[in-house]
Amino acid sequence: MVQSIVLTGPTAVGKTSIALEFASKIGIEIINADSVCFYRGFDIGSAKPSPKEQNLVPHHLLDVADPEESYHAGRFWKECNKALLEIHARGKRAILVGGSGFYLKALRFGLWDAPASSPEFRETLSGVSTHELHSRLVSSDPDQAKKIMPADRYRIIRALEILALSGRKPSELESEMPTEPDPRFRLWVLDREKMDLELRIRERVCSMIDAGWIDETARLRTLFPGARALSAVGYRQIIDHLDGNPPQGRKPEPGLAGLVEEITLAHRKLAKQQRTWFKNMGSDRRFLLDRDLADLKDSLMRFYQ
Repeated sequence: MVQSIVLTGPTAVGKTSIALEFASKIGIEIINADSVCFYRGFDIGSAKPSPKEQNLVPHHLLDVADPEESYHAGRFWKECNKALLEIHARGKRAILVGGSGFYLKALRFGLWDAPASSPEFRETLSGVSTHELHSRLVSSDPDQAKKIMPADRYRIIRALEILALSGRKPSELESEMPTEPDPRFRLWVLDREKMDLELRIRERVCSMIDAGWIDETARLRTLFPGARALSAVGYRQIIDHLDGNPPQGRKPEPGLAGLVEEITLAHRKLAKQQRTWFKNMGSDRRFLLDRDLADLKDSLMRFYQ
């Protein structure tokens, strides 16, 4: 059995840069585990590795879906395992990098025995607001609702769909999953002190805006108005900014300053949710950066050698 490390942690913690530096040094390959990076065209807002970085190290599961496709945990599980088999068949090894909790949980504990998607059921919800859908999920399965961001329309609908078609709560199905993780994967979680991470989040948001994130969002919205990834953190705030829709309960500064604050706040909330995911999922190792950076690099080297 060939083992691989899953390098994860909250947004902006530094997963990608660390993985790139290490993988290029010893010749291993990187498998993406970030949900937005699966989609073509979502480059700036996903912090996707640049073409130069992708040429430096072989990457897998980047740009594998059209913007209006539905890329789900089951597809990730299958394609990730296929990529691993191909990599190992060539005598190489891989490191998985990303912070999308749903996908990593599927990888470590398998997939639920849930009903297939129903276009007919989803059509009945098409005119219902995301806020109302989330309220329905809170009423019917509060445990599952706690694990899904209130603005994540796709996963809210999927949870309601499972409930309606199977007659069982998604949280109950999840509780029946294996408690022991797949031994092929070792989950290493990176983190930083709260103030350090918040500063990095703000700096990265500013850098993305300068790189053309607003133009990227406007272009993708025009070409692919139904793209699921447009509801991802950052893209959603930019769309509200372009439409002149202020957030409920807050009055941000006008212009780019207010947009930066809104995106930064949304990423801080995402980081908090990711920390909860990783805590509940369990981990094999935890590293606090930059304090444990030398230990992390040494541990990676020992693992892959």
